[in-house]
Amino acid sequence: MTGNFYPKQSSPLSRRLFGKYTIAAATAALQTPIVHAVTNSGQASELGVKPEGLSVEDWDEVHAKYSNLLRVYGKRLSAEEKHRLIAILTTNQHMLVSVRSFEVQNSDPSACTLRLQT
Repeated sequence: MTGNFYPKQSSPLSRRLFGKYTIAAATAALQTPIVHAVTNSGQASELGVKPEGLSVEDWDEVHAKYSNLLRVYGKRLSAEEKHRLIAILTTNQHMLVSVRSFEVQNSDPSACTLRLQT
């Protein structure tokens, strides 16, 4: 045995060229969702007017979550399901507002403990 298991073959594709093709493909794959999200932004206007009790930032968060859901599941959702999503996201955002408004300090006990007040 000579020990040369990999004889040199001239290949039209070098490692350097393979790396360039890989980077180009990865870049194209990363840009595709951005273009898709821009095309779905017209559909995200279905949210309607901002409900009372939500700040502009909270409503923007609902809008972002709704846009993401449309991006992922948009083709599979009916109009009724899209309206239900809006209601669910708005309700959840109202609950998150009340939870986020509660100030917590580092010395506070965990929320899992039962605190009886007398």
